[in-house]
Formats: sequence, C-alpha cells, structure tokens
Amino acid sequence: MPKKQDLLRGDRIRVVQLRQDPQGDPVPEDVIGLEGTIEWVTPGFSGEKAVFEIKLADGRIVNLYAPEIEPVD
Repeated sequence: MPKKQDLLRGDRIRVVQLRQDPQGDPVPEDVIGLEGTIEWVTPGFSGEKAVFEIKLADGRIVNLYAPEIEPVD
C-alpha cells in the first residue's frame, strides 16, 4: 500500500475524517468512509502534498487534506 506522501493522480483513497477548512467550501459529513480517486494534487508551500482533489465513487468531487484520507489497495 502506498504511503500518503507517495499518492498520485489516479490512486484510490478512502475518506477517514474531515477537518473543515473555514476558508473552503464545507464538505458533507456523509463522505466519511467513501472511496474515490485522486484527480489532482496541490503542493503546499514547502513542496509537500497539501490538498487532494478527490472524485468520490458517487461522482461528487471534494478537496481534502492528507490527514483526511488513506490509501486503498
């Protein structure tokens, strides 16, 4: 299983928690436990992978931080 820092576009993930960003769009609580595919990765200030755009299995697209997701085999 890949580590979070190795995740790339096309990798599968599961949403494990939400940390609502007061500056971003709210993410519905019902996404916890859903799986999806990484569509885009936005690097942070020091080059780490900061925000992941995820296309969920139900078709919704959400932006999540690394602590909110885990890799799926």
